[in-house]
Amino acid sequence: MLRSGRPRHWSRWLYRIQWILLALIGLAIVAVRVGVLKLDSTYSAFTVLGLSMIAVALIAMLVFLWGMVKRNAEVRTSALWAMLLAVIPVAVPMMLVGQQNLNMPALYDITTDLKDPPEFDMLISLRREGDNSPDYPGRVAADIQASTPAYADIKPLIVDVPTRTVIEHAEKVARELGWRVIAVQPAKGRLELVGRTPLLGLTQDIVVRVRPHEPEKANESAATEKPSAEQKKQADATPASAKQGPVRVDVRSASRTGARDLGSNAGSIRLFLGHLQQRLERWAGEQPPVAQ
Repeated sequence: MLRSGRPRHWSRWLYRIQWILLALIGLAIVAVRVGVLKLDSTYSAFTVLGLSMIAVALIAMLVFLWGMVKRNAEVRTSALWAMLLAVIPVAVPMMLVGQQNLNMPALYDITTDLKDPPEFDMLISLRREGDNSPDYPGRVAADIQASTPAYADIKPLIVDVPTRTVIEHAEKVARELGWRVIAVQPAKGRLELVGRTPLLGLTQDIVVRVRPHEPEKANESAATEKPSAEQKKQADATPASAKQGPVRVDVRSASRTGARDLGSNAGSIRLFLGHLQQRLERWAGEQPPVAQ
């Protein structure tokens, strides 16, 4: 059967091209989630595809004005859809990542203790060849984190709760967040976890460490001195029952791949410590008063 009427205007290809570019962005997300595409390559693909959609939108804007002059409703509609579709690759990252995180420095390892970051143990065996090193990046990374205002709230949680209780509730919080629990060591005050970011599904290795809280010393040189290996070994070997008084909860979250995390590791630490603090406050409120 022959099609009657006038042929459709070429402007319809403007929004068709936008749909194709959106489909390619979706494929890139799937590819990085299944491990086919590396993270840095994905960021590059997002940049190229996003800029291409913006370029098409600018052309569509001119076509829309031309359609108004010619009073062509089909042209105006096609150009308008092409402009609206270009908003998606801009709005979605803003909503999921946040504008402030798009300009984060190139860090993939964030911790609440810049002087003595918690170390990974069982999680090391899960890393593959080509992944980021499980070792903390060092003083340069610590200085960058310390000098970034957006990371100013990444601090340890100080609570007057027994170590074993903290670890118990920390494990429950991790499971509620959908993280995979790899190792639970209440006697050492350690918990190792694996989380994934919601959009790209990037793997994050997370370690929680609970130690007795020691207020900052007056002597600055003593306060900035990193504990020796023997001191850390003794602290980890101390039974939880022997640790009295307030404890300090430190968390370290590191991406397995990619040179930058767009603030995702800091977001995981904030989320975890916020939930943990709420649980521990409820637990403390349920405890019977101490008899005088």
